[in-house]
Amino acid sequence: MRSSLYRRALAQALGCALALSPFSSQIALADQNIGDTQVVVNDVRGTIGTQQPAVLRAGIDVFQNEIIRTADKSASRVRFQDNTDLSIGAGSEVTLDRFVFDPDPNKSQVALSIAKGVARFATGSLPKSAYKIVTPTATIGVRGTILTITVAADGSTTVSVEEGAALVTADAQTVTVEAGMTTVVSAAGVPPAIPVSSTPLAPVGEMDFLLASKTLPVGLAAGNAAAASFITTPLVTVGVAATLTAVALDVVIGHSHSTSSTPGTTGR
Repeated sequence: MRSSLYRRALAQALGCALALSPFSSQIALADQNIGDTQVVVNDVRGTIGTQQPAVLRAGIDVFQNEIIRTADKSASRVRFQDNTDLSIGAGSEVTLDRFVFDPDPNKSQVALSIAKGVARFATGSLPKSAYKIVTPTATIGVRGTILTITVAADGSTTVSVEEGAALVTADAQTVTVEAGMTTVVSAAGVPPAIPVSSTPLAPVGEMDFLLASKTLPVGLAAGNAAAASFITTPLVTVGVAATLTAVALDVVIGHSHSTSSTPGTTGR
């Protein structure tokens, strides 16, 4: 298994080897360590440049321009150097486009792209104007603390704000989404819908359960307890409850297999 140190050396070697090329400015962006994985559940992989995808584990460095992909019933939480937290749900693809952590806050930038799936973004210490999120159909500016973005297979984007506010732009029109509200961009070239009160979404509930399950002891009782606790929340619909019950069993089985075959969690 490849270690976090190996990944860092690999990325830096790529930058050094091509430093004298005409594309050196773009290549240099690929060797910047911007944070690490805090939690990894099941099958999560990161791709740096033209390298083969590598399995991520808790404690592994992540890099600028790295693409993170999660398989079914898999999830991860990444923490950037400014303490931004990025949670990624199952069946997702997120690119860590740009991270500039400058002593001058006005020069700092954090940008990422969500091609599909679900992610929750909780801002760190940089000015809110430094953060930008792009999906196939929308551009999102952060004016608050926590928001969840869901991108469907057709590129339609749902943005729900949990704390603070977000500016969602599409088709040259921008709407402000306040805490507890949701807007949808249904297709490319379509403006954001008028924000409405947020309702629970199954992919978000699954992501939260998967990430929470990683902190519990492996075993059927722990998995069922976590599912039962979440399912009894009044906001969770019957459909979400059924999804989480199935996920609980899969997570417990997955943990059981990984515990028996993988002695550590910090390798690569």
